[in-house]
Amino acid sequence: MESGTGSATATAEVKRTYYRAQRSIPNVLTYSRHRSDCRFAGVADRLGCSCPKQICYYRNGKLHRIAAGTCDGAIAQQKADELAAQFAAAAKGKPTPPTVGKSNTALTDVVTRFIETKTASGVTEKHVARLQFELNQFVQFVGGLGVVNLLDIRTEHILAYRNSLVGAQNGRAKKVYRLIGFFEFCVEMGWLTRNVARAQSVIIKYSDRQTPKALDDKQFAHLLDSVRKLNGQVTDQQRNKLRSLILLMRWSGLAVRDALCIERCRFEPNGDGFFKLFLRRAKTGHPTFATLRADVVEQIFAGANPTGRYLFTDAVPTTERGMDYLVQSWGYLFSKLDEVADLKDSDGQPYHFTSHSLRHSFVFWALNNGLPTEDIATLIGDSPQIVLQHYSEWIQGRQQRLDERLKQILK
Repeated sequence: MESGTGSATATAEVKRTYYRAQRSIPNVLTYSRHRSDCRFAGVADRLGCSCPKQICYYRNGKLHRIAAGTCDGAIAQQKADELAAQFAAAAKGKPTPPTVGKSNTALTDVVTRFIETKTASGVTEKHVARLQFELNQFVQFVGGLGVVNLLDIRTEHILAYRNSLVGAQNGRAKKVYRLIGFFEFCVEMGWLTRNVARAQSVIIKYSDRQTPKALDDKQFAHLLDSVRKLNGQVTDQQRNKLRSLILLMRWSGLAVRDALCIERCRFEPNGDGFFKLFLRRAKTGHPTFATLRADVVEQIFAGANPTGRYLFTDAVPTTERGMDYLVQSWGYLFSKLDEVADLKDSDGQPYHFTSHSLRHSFVFWALNNGLPTEDIATLIGDSPQIVLQHYSEWIQGRQQRLDERLKQILK
């Protein structure tokens, strides 16, 4: 009897051990990372398509996702079965098997690690926010292609993302270089064997020298007059604000981001029909003052918000993404104004106006009225070297005019 009881107890213990081992074996599943145009999009367990395949399993309370390294569902399922067999063998006392291929971390997790590293290294908060915003855009873009893991990224995905970028050439080039830096970090961490973004076909040529275009007085007057032609395309409030914003940027040299966030309290009467405008440039953070005529300030206030802290917005966005959306919404108005204004240069060729044309116009006006390069650099929030680099032709023209004046004086 005792022997039978002991035998039954031993059998029960064997069964419990067996079932515990069974529960410790992860359930390995195969999924498709469907591209946005796949007919099976939204049904992850459909493997009969040409989308990248992924192997998933829970282990130690954590979800593990690894690339199957193939778009063939049958091959991916075979790899999943092999991995499940390895886990089953490990449950019987054999060493824990390695995962299929290399460790393949979700791209979102890698971005988080990268941002944490940049923050800890002392990079400015503004730059970190910019990196976070651009990398989130990249993750969303490749996610639409069915790619969510780091090892699934190919140069073709980087190239497709680069081709989707819009804006000025130098702005797009900077975004590509920052993306290259992100993948270089992945290589340094040992997650990748090579930088998939560092390909000649991906690089956008960065122009160290930009050719600025300034508006002369006649063009600027025509531009202001063209604002009224937007009637019917935008609201009266948007049209009035746009005119005020143009005046502010033209006579202060503010970039559009700074101008959109300008506060009412920044304007102070300065006597003799002038106002002092206190500025803190977003690009450098340096404080400075600009002087505006009282009649210009009156026109600016006439079209801006009648009350409230800010002239052109109800509240300043607290995130880089929100700020980008604000700037893009006004960029739409500037592009509409460029269409209706149909500006021409001195040779009768089309002159395509952008918000930055107003900043260039301020610099051109300041240089040709004798302001030193160092003072202009302070006003626009750049270094004297940058002013010399981008506006050297205008500086040479000013010097030629000064030379002619000196000759007249000497005669």
